Amino acid sequence: METSCSGELCYLGEDACLLKTAKSAPRKKCAACKIVVHTGCIEQLEKINFRCKPTFREGGSRCLRDQNILRHHWVHRRRQEGKCRQCGKSFQQKFFHSKEIIAISCSWCKQAFHNKVTCFMLHQIEEPCSLGAHAGVIVPPSWIIKVRKPQSSLKNSARRKKRTSFKRRTSKKGLDESKWRPFMLKPLPSPLMKPILVFVNPKSGGNQGAKVLQMFMWILNPRQVFDLSQGGLREALELYRKVPNLRILACGGDGTVGWILSTLDELQMNPQPPVAVLPLGTGNDLARTLNWGGGYTDEPVSKVLCHVEDGSVVQLDRWNLLVEKSASQPEEGTQKLPLNVFNNYFSLGFDAHVTLEFHESREANPEKFNSRFRNKMFYAGVSVPLDVLPHCDGTDLTPKIQELKFQCIVFLNIPRYCAGTMPWGNTGDHRDFEPQRHDDGCIEVIGFTMASLAALQVGGHGERLHQCREVVLTTFKTVPVQVDGEPCRLAPSTLRISLRNQANMVQKSKRRTSVPLLNDPHAVPDRLRLRVNRISLQEYDRLQYDKERLRDISIPVGIVVVRGDCDLETCRLYIDRLQEAMFVSLCLQDECRGVPRTSSTSRLSPNWSFLDCEFLSAVCLQEHLHFVTEICQDEVFILDHEGPTVNQAASTGMPDLVVEPTAGYLHTFHFTSSLFHCFVCLPLISSKMFVAADTKMTKTLPANDLSRVLILKN
Repeated sequence: METSCSGELCYLGEDACLLKTAKSAPRKKCAACKIVVHTGCIEQLEKINFRCKPTFREGGSRCLRDQNILRHHWVHRRRQEGKCRQCGKSFQQKFFHSKEIIAISCSWCKQAFHNKVTCFMLHQIEEPCSLGAHAGVIVPPSWIIKVRKPQSSLKNSARRKKRTSFKRRTSKKGLDESKWRPFMLKPLPSPLMKPILVFVNPKSGGNQGAKVLQMFMWILNPRQVFDLSQGGLREALELYRKVPNLRILACGGDGTVGWILSTLDELQMNPQPPVAVLPLGTGNDLARTLNWGGGYTDEPVSKVLCHVEDGSVVQLDRWNLLVEKSASQPEEGTQKLPLNVFNNYFSLGFDAHVTLEFHESREANPEKFNSRFRNKMFYAGVSVPLDVLPHCDGTDLTPKIQELKFQCIVFLNIPRYCAGTMPWGNTGDHRDFEPQRHDDGCIEVIGFTMASLAALQVGGHGERLHQCREVVLTTFKTVPVQVDGEPCRLAPSTLRISLRNQANMVQKSKRRTSVPLLNDPHAVPDRLRLRVNRISLQEYDRLQYDKERLRDISIPVGIVVVRGDCDLETCRLYIDRLQEAMFVSLCLQDECRGVPRTSSTSRLSPNWSFLDCEFLSAVCLQEHLHFVTEICQDEVFILDHEGPTVNQAASTGMPDLVVEPTAGYLHTFHFTSSLFHCFVCLPLISSKMFVAADTKMTKTLPANDLSRVLILKN
């Protein structure tokens, strides 16, 4: 990003800087590394072997295990706050522009050392990084994979034509090139991880958002921080929708929160990630309700992340607004509300009139409305008489409204209203109503006169009218209304308010309960024990996605035990080697019994593919980008495109040799490949024992000790 800071020298230093003599050369500052460099010197960074910290990994890299190890990203600093991690002494602060490199710090974990051989050791350069105190909320670069754009070729098109039935199913699962995305996410599940997705509205709070955006990009992975002014909200949520324990931080006003919640509704994410709020701008009644405060007061974003991670998940009622056009003569106004869903409140009358005047003035002169206090002072106006007919759960409130001559009616979902006031008042003062809650499926109806509206700012409240679950509101003339602070002039119409759903929100805890993670939290299951089952293409087409019947007719192939972070490409190698070993074992048994050698139809065809857990599609492209845990838990099903049907394989099928051992004598053999050290379960002929065959050792195990029988490892 462009910067005008003149207090920092170009990162290249005097020796390599090309513009060291220029007085006002344009500069740029990296939000992820916090280095400043001349625009004309950016290409020189590679010559000194400096690269920005990696935020993703390339899709072509197949060694996932090495990619999961994140190294420190060391950066030279001419200024550094805090103390050296090695000696514990503070860094020397220079009053003028210092050309001396005083510190070396990691832009991921923020550890810093003096630039001395006694403090920073050479071996630390290649040490793995723990991501620091916020490791539990940072999205590791190994999760984000850059995907190459698919290229169609004559060879691929001819291959697809041969398998027409398979093509029809895979096209439904999104292999269309028009749905290609440059990045994909492959998270490793861990109960210690609560990744936070940050959305910032830089226009909120008098440009506070732009400052907050830079701070979050410095602490987190920049690819989990999004600028809403650049769009991409829906795309970001689609990218992160499969991340377990995901939490969202909305940095902006209540309108920003509503926008995010509406997008989550459209995507139908299940489970829906809870949303926390960092309030920017004015109002922020929802943020006040959830204990986040009325505005951002330069609290360290590190502390904000801790509160988001530790906050409790609560429910928030959301309400539909349906407008039906009146049959009377049309008047000036609109039949369409600015929002058809509200989270905070819906009101009509005097307060909406004042808000409408405020918004129209702010749009004409935005520079005069960058102060929260000045914005509140603008809220003044004239009385607006009401001509409405409200029914709440069938109860007509018109007589009471006309009797008390209300100038404003508010349908309130949360306790806060109008920048922090509490119009419902103390629940204990009125025993005819239930305590006000934002998750009870009820909405509070409150009436205001001019006097009671003025008294709100000094602790007053309105007239409690009703608590209901459905409202029918009829207007007979154009009336100003507002939906969560968005005003408009509504033409005569009938409005229906009904409960839409409940959203998950993060409520700020009063006291911090957990400790930041200092160690690597990316704990995954050490090993997965998978039962491999085969389904022929003929049976797959015949049963038409019947999951239960497909599961019943599947033929057991064997059991493999793989690493918890094993990808499908590696798992394929294990399964191929397993079925080769078992085929050799069956042939040896047949020779000992004097029967013909086992037919080759018992083996898997070379072009078999993995089936997902719903039996809906086969995973055959870019297997190195998919984890085994994405398609199965304890059983993996494979589609054999040239395999036999159940009837054909009934006599020569491959039984699950671990679960159902056969009698016979003992056979052992060894793998010749140096890629794997494999323990494979083989049938015995002369005793009920299993044998473990390894390239280095042969060991006999008891038949009931299944946990030690088959271990495939690198």
